[in-house]
Amino acid sequence: MQPFSQAGLLGIHLVASTFVGALIGWYLDKWLETKPTFFLIFLIFGIIAGFKNMYMETKKIQRELDRQEAEKNAQYKSKD
Repeated sequence: MQPFSQAGLLGIHLVASTFVGALIGWYLDKWLETKPTFFLIFLIFGIIAGFKNMYMETKKIQRELDRQEAEKNAQYKSKD
């Protein structure tokens, strides 16, 4: 059940990373008066980071599911 609850976090990773990147860019543009340069740059970085986090989390979930499947197969083989 835990891998499925972790899968619910995938969207949160993407949204949070994008929001943080946009927020950093917005503050830098406001401080340096360079609108919208840093906003766009950090927005893109945030999106990339969000997809990277989603990819890493998906791989972790898949490893966990594979481990559980291997344990289940080992139990069936030991019963035979």
